Amino acid sequence: MLTFLSSPKPFIGNDKENQYRAIRSWLVAVKGAEVILYGDSEGIEEAGRELNVSIVKNISSSPSGAPYFGAIAEHAGKHGKYDVQVYLNCDILLSGIYKASQVIQFDKFLFIGQRIDLFPGVIVDPHPDEYSHLVKKLFEKNQIKIHEATGIDYFMFTRNMWQGLSQIAIGRGGYDNALLSFCKQNRYPIIDGTLSVIALHQFHDYNHIHGKEEFVFYGSEARQNLLVAGRYSLLTVSDADYILDNYRLIYSACRRDYLRGIELKFRYIKKWQIASLLLRGIWRVLYAVKLVRKKEYKLDSLIETNHPIFTPDSQLVVTDDLTQVNAYF
Repeated sequence: MLTFLSSPKPFIGNDKENQYRAIRSWLVAVKGAEVILYGDSEGIEEAGRELNVSIVKNISSSPSGAPYFGAIAEHAGKHGKYDVQVYLNCDILLSGIYKASQVIQFDKFLFIGQRIDLFPGVIVDPHPDEYSHLVKKLFEKNQIKIHEATGIDYFMFTRNMWQGLSQIAIGRGGYDNALLSFCKQNRYPIIDGTLSVIALHQFHDYNHIHGKEEFVFYGSEARQNLLVAGRYSLLTVSDADYILDNYRLIYSACRRDYLRGIELKFRYIKKWQIASLLLRGIWRVLYAVKLVRKKEYKLDSLIETNHPIFTPDSQLVVTDDLTQVNAYF
């Protein structure tokens, strides 16, 4: 089973409807799942009662009220029912996460993935068995797009693996990159689940935050997060050590971008910061002249080639075969 953790926005207007749909999707996706909501956002007590989920109002938070990830992880480590836990933004509709948790056998790990963005005005509330068909229909109507690897909205991990984590304000720029950096420093495996988990991101604005989007991504709390993340050459989903392709765990560091892999080895294992910066500079030059390219997933290619994530009733198989995943870059 899984324990889901989240720190919701105020339950007002569209955000209320989005968050109710998201929480219900987690409860349906994993039978018997535990959900804990953190913070003191407006309407959170009512949401707890109506959805029958737990509420923790008193949690260490930033000056603007954003809970610190470490405080949530510490509480969930002590009080959560299950050893495998998932922190996710409270607007994510999720499918496939439980099967993914069954495949991963590491004692400590971080499981992440790219989300699929719903365009403004697109409202869906699918049954778990309908996600694959729904994505195809929405793509045909030009109502979705896959988000770049830079934005991460869900994190699955094991209980009590975040000791020593600096204060990271959730929902501010750089917080996801900082979590990846912590895992690299501690050599915890990072797994890219984009090809096994469908995470639909419901559109929202930042009107509930003073300073809105500018503060979220460029304010003082975002700058503090970036200090922890490393400031330059920030880690993204594409820097994962493994790929979970149709619930098959495949070693494919940095999506087989070997120069990037060496750069990160110099930075996090050897602690050769200058050498790491030099390699990053070389990578940027090679990218500019198109001798190397970013390895990205393209939603149209995945759908047109009938990748198993968009083909229902795929079988649960574990293999180290590398041939199939390479076709989708």
